[in-house]
Amino acid sequence: MDSDSEVEGILQGSRNQERPPSSYGSMKSDEEEEDENITEAQRSFGKSELHTITTYTGVQLNRNVSPETVFTEITHQQSVSKHPQEGTFVTERCAEEEEKRDESSPIQVDSPEPPPSVEPEDETQEEGDDEQQPGKLHPEFDLPYIFKSMQSCLTSLVGPELHLFKRYLCGRHPSFTMTDLEESDTLDIVDKMLERFGKLQGLRVAIRMLESMKKPEQAQELEKKCKRAVIQYELKCDLIRRHNCIFEGVPRAGQHIYLKYVYVEPQISTQGHGGVNPLHKVRSDPPNPPQVASPDSMIGGNNIFRLRSMNGSPVRCVLTTGVPGIGNSVAVQKFMLDWAEDRANFDIQFVFPFPFREMQSLRERNIVEKKDISMLELLQTYHNETRSMDFLEQPDCKVLFVMDGIDIYQGNLDFKNTPVVTDIEAVIPLDSLLVNLIRGSLLPHALLWLTGRRAATNQIPPEYIHRVTEIQGYSDEQKDDYLTMRYSDKSLAAKIIRHTKSSPTIYTLCHIPFCCWMVAMVYERGFRNHDDYGNEPPKITSFFIHYMIIQNNRKLEKYHGQNPNSQKWTEMDKVFMLTLGRLALKLLDNNRSVFYEEDLNEHSLLVREVAWCSGLCTELPRTNAKDKRVFCFTHLSFLEFMAAHYVWLTFRLEERNVLDQSYRVSKLFKEHSLVDMYRKAVDRYLSAPVGQYDLFLRFLCGLSMTLNDGLLRGMLFPHNAPPLKGLEDVARLLTKRKVSAGKERQHNLSECLRELETSED
Repeated sequence: MDSDSEVEGILQGSRNQERPPSSYGSMKSDEEEEDENITEAQRSFGKSELHTITTYTGVQLNRNVSPETVFTEITHQQSVSKHPQEGTFVTERCAEEEEKRDESSPIQVDSPEPPPSVEPEDETQEEGDDEQQPGKLHPEFDLPYIFKSMQSCLTSLVGPELHLFKRYLCGRHPSFTMTDLEESDTLDIVDKMLERFGKLQGLRVAIRMLESMKKPEQAQELEKKCKRAVIQYELKCDLIRRHNCIFEGVPRAGQHIYLKYVYVEPQISTQGHGGVNPLHKVRSDPPNPPQVASPDSMIGGNNIFRLRSMNGSPVRCVLTTGVPGIGNSVAVQKFMLDWAEDRANFDIQFVFPFPFREMQSLRERNIVEKKDISMLELLQTYHNETRSMDFLEQPDCKVLFVMDGIDIYQGNLDFKNTPVVTDIEAVIPLDSLLVNLIRGSLLPHALLWLTGRRAATNQIPPEYIHRVTEIQGYSDEQKDDYLTMRYSDKSLAAKIIRHTKSSPTIYTLCHIPFCCWMVAMVYERGFRNHDDYGNEPPKITSFFIHYMIIQNNRKLEKYHGQNPNSQKWTEMDKVFMLTLGRLALKLLDNNRSVFYEEDLNEHSLLVREVAWCSGLCTELPRTNAKDKRVFCFTHLSFLEFMAAHYVWLTFRLEERNVLDQSYRVSKLFKEHSLVDMYRKAVDRYLSAPVGQYDLFLRFLCGLSMTLNDGLLRGMLFPHNAPPLKGLEDVARLLTKRKVSAGKERQHNLSECLRELETSED
């Protein structure tokens, strides 16, 4: 009997024959025991290890005492990964079903033929449904196909060769022993390999062992038969290696952490209102309050490509935006990691990341070398596994290109004048290649996911975007979850959460994951180093100073190519901060929170610098393409901070009080001039409606505090600049005004006095 007929006979089986429970049950229990052995310290700080993919195949293998195997297709839906350092994946839904079956009775195989693969009637799912990941698998990824291909190629191994293969197999996996394999034939060996390795890794191991045995013909034949599965395995291994860990802050060797231990999925909405949080500690009715997305518009990150376009057709190109620091890049990283670890989107065969940061580097290199590139060369440059993807242009090849950070790319994406190119081997400039890929001229069947800041994504014509999503950040519950899961010491986590909540301004900003990370880093250090830390609410000025510094440093790194370990602020950075602060003060005086292009032109500011690169502002969506472009700060408190920063920095640099344009400071009376500046600020605060200048005055007081003044030395003014004098007079002024102020303003003046205090924060 030939090998195919033998496999078919095994697949058909007997209708009434009962089989013992699958050995997959034991694999499940082993994984549960390994999970329980993971310490809390490992959950907090991961250790980089080499990862091995073992993918649960979704097929129950029931083996009798004979080497015959009966396939029972259960499901290939919704898988969840084990810990990356252990490298074994299991299917959560299958595990739950197996638990239920263990409590009742073993599986009965009653069908003479294996049931067809479970495929949903509708290949899409409703928005917000996180529990299903439907989609149609390509036949070459089915377990029966891989099983028959491996069995067919290994049948030629007989006698000593088969014995040598068994010895190699025992060396590959500790669960294999020669005693276990002594009586096994080819079918039983393939069965056990797929059971213990998983279908993708089992296939790759078989190819490697055939090559080691000097059987190149059989190895090439098996690789050719299962080409897509082999390429997918290599791609998934590469994605796990690249995206399993995350560097927080400035990347430093040895300071990475496993993404799964710190990732809390932010809220993602299909309604793009701008992503700006309208909540404010003081102002219950902020000017021009931004709209917020409704709860029923939220969707899970892994369901981005389960959406439908507005005309009901499946989406091809999805655009995701959000305010700076909202976590676009990390959400993209988690999406790719979930796919690589078989948690979601099983119907997508290949996921290729093409971050615009790398595209910008390639563009600069190609300009120097005067070189163009084809789509096929671009793929092979960053993903060597694609060298044999001759099926890339076929309609049944479902591939996704993830292009993150379009705001970083500085090329000219001219959709109007760029010629149409359809050949993936055509050598063209990189700008033209990206335009044609987004258009759909190149690889029209491919899916595309673009992310970036809204001001940068406006360069893409809306007809090429099938759906827009927007990351809204963390809810209050998710903030607590993030701060809790970071630490094995839950009492420390509770202290950090309580300390953060004592400052509503900072707790509100923690809807931005980047701010949540800042809180976690700073407050953890405070509680670990100071026994009496956290007795009072945190001061807010130092937090905003650090945020401004970090965002400008990120701008220098992302858009100006400076090394994060050797960044130097230039005179242009100083001028930009002053000019943006002057705009903020004008908006605050006019009780406005939004501004337009004419406001930027009035202050000689560029849209790219403000809404694209600064990290402090964002562009709001327009209902009509002909409407004026609207911009705002990422939160109203940043506007108030930048206005105060402008008043203080102008005095520090130019000895000028911008709150009193007619007054020029005398160097002989600097200490009195500082008091005069604060006197003007307090007068403006007391004469305005309650709430308008509350945080402005608090920030202005905090900026003069000695420690905060030192944070900006060497950046916005020299290290050897003389210290500010007259702070005692400022404190006396505030104390005196507090006594005569109304009750509703006394609390804020007390906070202003606290911001002036020199103490560790």
